[in-house]
Formats: sequence, structure tokens, C-alpha cells
Amino acid sequence: MGKTSRLALHWQIIIGLVLGIVVGLILNWTWTPYTWGHLGVGDHTSYLRGAPGELGDRPPDRSRDAVDWLRTEIEDLGVGDGAQPLKPPSNAYTGRVIAWLLDPIIVMEVDADEAEQQETDPAEDPAPDPSQDPSQDPPPAPAIDPEQRAEARAWLLERIDTALETIDERSNYAVRPIQPPDDEALAAEVRRVVLPLAVEDPNADAGFAAAIPKLVANLNNMVGELFKRSLLFIAVPIVLFSLIAGVASLNDTAKLGRIGGKTIGIYICTTALAITIGLTLANLIGPGKVTSERHQAYFDSMIEGAEARVEDPPNVWEFLQSIVPTNPFDAMANAEMLQVVFIGLIIGIGLTLIPGRKSAPVVAFFQTLTDVIIKLVMLLMLTAPYAVFALIVPVVASLGLEILGMLIYYAFCVLLGLAIMMFVVYPGLLRLITPVRYGRFFGAIAPAQLLAFSSSSSAATLPVTMECCERRLGVKEEVVSFVLPVGATINMDGTALYQGVAAVFIAQLFALDLTIAQQLTIVLTATLASIGTAGVPGAGMVMLVIVLQSANIPVEGIAIILGVDRLLDMCRTACNVTGDAAVCGVVAHTEGALLTEEEVERLYGDIDNPETIDEGDPPGEETPDAPLVPEKKG
Repeated sequence: MGKTSRLALHWQIIIGLVLGIVVGLILNWTWTPYTWGHLGVGDHTSYLRGAPGELGDRPPDRSRDAVDWLRTEIEDLGVGDGAQPLKPPSNAYTGRVIAWLLDPIIVMEVDADEAEQQETDPAEDPAPDPSQDPSQDPPPAPAIDPEQRAEARAWLLERIDTALETIDERSNYAVRPIQPPDDEALAAEVRRVVLPLAVEDPNADAGFAAAIPKLVANLNNMVGELFKRSLLFIAVPIVLFSLIAGVASLNDTAKLGRIGGKTIGIYICTTALAITIGLTLANLIGPGKVTSERHQAYFDSMIEGAEARVEDPPNVWEFLQSIVPTNPFDAMANAEMLQVVFIGLIIGIGLTLIPGRKSAPVVAFFQTLTDVIIKLVMLLMLTAPYAVFALIVPVVASLGLEILGMLIYYAFCVLLGLAIMMFVVYPGLLRLITPVRYGRFFGAIAPAQLLAFSSSSSAATLPVTMECCERRLGVKEEVVSFVLPVGATINMDGTALYQGVAAVFIAQLFALDLTIAQQLTIVLTATLASIGTAGVPGAGMVMLVIVLQSANIPVEGIAIILGVDRLLDMCRTACNVTGDAAVCGVVAHTEGALLTEEEVERLYGDIDNPETIDEGDPPGEETPDAPLVPEKKG
């Protein structure tokens, strides 16, 4: 029996994204707050959380229909003796909108004498007649002053018309509650008119019919929440274990000497430059700046107290001191990511300073744990198509097509930054230090770039990258065998740039102004976290959780960008591999280990003509007896 073909993961994620957008748009167009209202739910946000319904502080969504209903009822209100009072609307959401609009009038303080009269005057509060059939119309209302009632009706109609004009000319979210009139007598009459429309709990009439969509919505939210919690679960172990294993694998630092210092130094500098470019573009373009009050209302409702997360940031000295934990276990338990990075670096450095026979078992242990976490990441990514669907549906259902435009700006910002790194910074660095031409560089590494783009894994691309740098770019094997494996571990320029843009984008969505100290924290955290980023698909998303936590940015914002992450993951992996090759060329040139274009063609053949490429060892070169990267023992 042949093997059953399985759709590639990135296609599964794209399908989940498309289905989520389609379902979200259908819900956005068909399942409105008024649909909830027909089920007896006036505040569906609180209802889904299991909390009591509230009128809310912000203008309710899509309130024009409810205001139109109120205008019709007020216009038809009788002003003579026996006129019936207003009746609450049958739709719970309409009732909530009306109660929110009239709330200042309903809750205003009334004159003490009038309140006492309302409590004792039977004409104002007649006792119920036991013989009255409840199915029949209620008895006529007590006598009223027609002139005063007409004045109250006219005053209300004027204010309602103003609210409707505000909705039409500005937006639904520019409407403000109607304040009572200054005249006390008129205010009291207006209050008597609208008092039957008061609402205590907008969800009081919710029944079994409302429980079914609530169950479906909560199940969908649980899938997305479990995915986010899994990312948080993996974040600390992957940083700690991979950092310890990565730093300790350098082992004999004296033997590595000059090349190791150059390699790591250039990698760290390019990573810091990449994250700086990302932050600069995000601040200039502002992909997440909310221009619609509807957007802001949605994102503010996703997390309460988001502003408190960014208040009173520590000064520079406190920040530097906080990098060193007083209790390493407490730092890991509380996911203090900068402190976790510090722990990993210190333990890794310590392992390089003890004899190899003692450190080898420990390094192997942490390397094995790193492999385990990477496997867990790969397993977690298998659920990504379902998580993408679950996370994108409520967003699109709430915001419709508007959120997609914001994602386009976000993706453009990331791709522009990656293009600057790939086509300006890296070839510019090569041209500045080495004689490698622009065309020669990209012609040599094109196969590695294409594989990196399709696989989204710099680790999987490493063998091809090494072959391209050695046989096509002309870097000698002893440099390739050290620089590129280290680069696949610690050089994640594209990932760092993406994390910077994503952090600012999410902060802008939540209307959080990041301070300079917080943005410097992002630079430092993304640079150090990139050292521990596994070269496998989806690992950058785990690192993004770390960066967001370090700057106190709501992790919930990942739900917005996860849908387009796969495409950006492919592009940033190509950027990572390009950076690895560029640094490899620079280090090789400074060590006299970079062949000229003519030497490459003479030794290996013409890279543009595959038939001429020599697959054997280059003539006159022997495999070094003592490779720069020490062998693993144990």
C-alpha cells in the first residue's frame, strides 16, 4: 500500500486562516448584537464570560436601529389623559442600547418631596387589581399634564435626532448618553417618561436558546486559549535549555579564539540592527494605530487593565539590576524572561570553563532537553491550523474586513524590514569589507534561500547553506563548519526584526505607548532570545511571547497576527539564512579564507552551469585535522 499523501502544514494553516476569515465574515454580517438580543442577551460579551450583564461605559455597537426604535416610540407617545406609558422593547440588545443612552436621566436624583409623593400617592402608584386579567391591556395611566408631557416629548425628540445625526455624520462611537435638562420640572417629567425603559440586567431574559451559541463560542475560545497557554508553557524551557546547550557547545573558547569572537560579535550586531530597523519602521508606519473607535472598543475589551501593565517602567539602573535574579527558580516560575536568558548564558559559560569530560554529560543532557522541547513545538504546530481558525474567527466576527486591512499594513511593515536587511544591509556589509559582488552573493546562496523559504527552517537548510557558501561563494571549509552552525543557532535577524514589529504593532492595537526604556528592552530581549530560538518552523512565535512579556505587552495580541505568521515565517527564515551566509563571507575574508570568483570557478566549476560543478574535494585542499568545532563527547 502506498503512503497516504498529507497536505503540508503551511497549507493547512492557510486553509485554517481562510476558513476562519470566511466564517468570521459570515458571523459579522449575520450574527449581530441584535441576534443575541432576540435570544434575551443584551450584553453578549459579559454573557460569554459568565458575568452579569452591564450597560457598559462605551457606546454599544450598531446602535442606530435601537435609537430609531426609541424615536418612533417617543414620537407616538400620547400626551393626553389616559395615555399609555412606554413599553420596553422585545429585543434585549435594543433595551440595553436605550437604557445606556438614557441612563443619566434614569439615575438622576429626584426632588425629595416628589419622591415621597410617588411613594404615597395612589394616583401615581395604584394598587394592582386582583380581578384584572394580566393578558389584557393595563389600566390607563394616571392623569398627566398634557402641556408638560408634550414639552418633555419634544425635548427628547430633539436630543434623539442629535444622536442620530452624530451616528450618520461621525460614527456610532461618537454618541454620548443624553444628559437631563437643566429645568427641574422638565427633568422630572422626562424621567417619568423614560423610567419604564430602565434595565438592571441586560441578560436577565437569556434562556436555553442563548446557551447553545454560548457553548459553541466558549469551545472555540478554549481552543485558542489552550494554544496560547501552550506557547507560554514552552517559552521558559526552550530559552533556558537551548541557551545552555548552545553556549556550552562552543566549549574550548581559547581554541576558537579569533573566529569565534568575530562570528558571535557580528551576529549580535546584525541582530540588534535588525530589531532596531523593525522598531523604527513600526513606529514610523504605525501599522497597529487604531483609527476607528470600534477597533479600540474591541481591543480594550480583550484585556482589562492593559494600561496598568506599562505604568511606571523602571529606570535604567533598576532595569540593569533586574537582569540578575536573586532567585533563579522564582525567575523561571514567574517567566521573567530576561532573567531566564541571563541564567542560561551564565550556566552555559560556566560549562565551557570546566573540563570537557565533566561538562559533556551536562551539555548532552540540556541538548536532549532542547530536542525534546523542539519536538513539543513541532507537535504544537500541528494544532496551529485549528488554533488559527479559533483565534481569527472572533476577531473577524467582531471587526469584519477592517482588521484585514490592519494586518496588511503589519505584514507590509515586516516584509519591508526583511527586504532592507536582505537586499541592503547584508550585501552592503559584504561589499564594504569583502570584494564579493552583489550578483555573485545572491547567485551563490539562491538555493539555500529558496529552501529556507519553502521549509521555514534554518536548521533544515543548514546543509544546503554550507554547500552554497563553500562551493558557490568560495568560503573555506574550516570557516563554514563553524560559522554557519553557530549562525543557525544564534543568528535570527529576520525573527528578531519580526518580533520588534509585532511587539509595537500589538502595543499600538491596545493603544499602549511604549517608552524608550521598553523599546530598548525589546531590543535586548529579542537579541538575546534569538540566541535561543530553535531553527524550526513556529519557534519564532514562542520567542515572541518572551519579547511581549519582557515589555509588559498583552500576549493576547498574538491572536491577531497568528493568521499571517506562516507567510512571514517563510520570509524571515530566508532572511536568517541570508544573514548566516553574509557573516560567513565577512569572517572568511578577514581570515584569508575567501576564494575569488575565478578560484571558485576553477576549483568547483561554474555555479550557473550545474554540469560543470565538481562534487569532490577541491584540489590541493585537505580536510583539517583539528576542526574548529570540538567533537561532542559522550
